[in-house]
Amino acid sequence: MGLQATFSVTAAGPNLKYQWSRNGTPISGATGSTYSTASVLAADAGSTFSVALTNAFGSATSRAGVLTVTARAPEAGDLRFQEVDAASTVNGYVAEVALSSIGVNGWDTFTNATGTPIWLENDFGLDQFAPFALPSGVTGLNTGYLHGSLEDFQSDLNGSGPVTSAIGNLSAANTVITSISLSSDYDVFGLSWIQTTTQSGGFDLSQNTIAPSDFQAAATQEGAHSRVITAVSYNAGQITYLSYGWQADRSTVYETQVATATLGTASTVAQSLAAHGYIITASGTAQAADGSGVLMVGTRVQGIRCLVR
Repeated sequence: MGLQATFSVTAAGPNLKYQWSRNGTPISGATGSTYSTASVLAADAGSTFSVALTNAFGSATSRAGVLTVTARAPEAGDLRFQEVDAASTVNGYVAEVALSSIGVNGWDTFTNATGTPIWLENDFGLDQFAPFALPSGVTGLNTGYLHGSLEDFQSDLNGSGPVTSAIGNLSAANTVITSISLSSDYDVFGLSWIQTTTQSGGFDLSQNTIAPSDFQAAATQEGAHSRVITAVSYNAGQITYLSYGWQADRSTVYETQVATATLGTASTVAQSLAAHGYIITASGTAQAADGSGVLMVGTRVQGIRCLVR
């Protein structure tokens, strides 16, 4: 989005004349062997372009080319997008261990690995997750998970709690928290993080708690200020979310879309967000008595900062 797409045709014959068409309608002035669109929008995706060629010996029309418009991939090293389109994930994941769980005041860390968000199993007082080893030859990322008492959430977040005092400050500039799961009913929380060991980081954390009805507006404002929401959880009638800025990219504006689903519809909702260029940067529990609610945050680079692929 935001850039031009160029179509070209190769043909042989004397005195050729060209006429390009979009969706079957001739384009005024498009009479060369190449045609460049205006800056494309999301709505342009799926448009077809063809060219008719004529000379004294006859005419021929090309097959139609289809325009695909997608959002720009995040900048290299931007942990807020959890390594989307990076060497660690672009070719899929390698399972480190099977689905795992930890109990209250427990933690697991994995070297040279990424992983799923954490999911709170309230009935058993456990958090579930699955880590993934980095591909062979790829290093520099660690991931981890912890489960604690809700009363310690703030201190653990700041590195002074009973768990993080042992594993380090999760608010450090080289660390991004990738999920939180909060439950006042069971007085427990869980969270996951990813950490770079090969760059300085430059990520700054902000924590907010708001009414569910205000979440979309808040998410929109975060994106307008170059911040990305990476973790979210519904709890006790409100939504708590974490967002990060990044010193390496203070100017990019993000568009953010909040969506809710059930466990049964989560895949469909996620695919719909992806089809519109959104990368799911945060997912967590939504309001549902049986724990089946899913809250998702999709983030994409604003159109003028995107690329055509």
